[in-house]
Amino acid sequence: MKDSARPAEALTVEAAIGLAENWARAHHADADRSRKFATQWHGDTSPDDRQGEVLLRDLAFFFQAASNDAAYWRSVGDFTEEATGPWGVQALKALAGLNLIGLAASLILFAARDSSAFTAGAISACALFLAGLLLAYPALRLTRISRSTANAASALQSREAGAASTWEQLRSANVGNPNVGRKERKIALRLAAIMAATATAGCALLIATVWF
Repeated sequence: MKDSARPAEALTVEAAIGLAENWARAHHADADRSRKFATQWHGDTSPDDRQGEVLLRDLAFFFQAASNDAAYWRSVGDFTEEATGPWGVQALKALAGLNLIGLAASLILFAARDSSAFTAGAISACALFLAGLLLAYPALRLTRISRSTANAASALQSREAGAASTWEQLRSANVGNPNVGRKERKIALRLAAIMAATATAGCALLIATVWF
């Protein structure tokens, strides 16, 4: 007996768009993006695969992928915000303040000029604190540059991923560099470490000069 079952007819582009619009309403998704996806899908899919269930499956998968990619880029921005946020700037300001206070104390001791050893110790401590203080500006500037550039880049990639209507657009949204601002952040951290070292060494030298 011959099989009388006939395969379902392929969706026309109009039918595909209508089905995508209905899916968008049911899932509270962007109708314009759904229409564009359906149009692209219809052109890229072979006639045998232009079936309603295939379109709905691919549409749901695409929107989920776009949502995941947008969330990933937001997380990149959140990481940068945590790494270079207000607490990081305040820490650099605190190190700058510590070096400034140490420099003032060194100048006071230098003015006393109790002995040659005393003067030499004060000058050495002054040099250390001054070096740490001079590093404060580039460290703060690099931190702000890292934060602003990384946040701007991640926000742009997240918007592009969230607004993508085709796989080509989604791939394009993901070609961004997640390490934007990382170089500046690493340099700023090294400068902060040097500032902490100069403050520590300067304080130790002042104590040694005064007490020994």
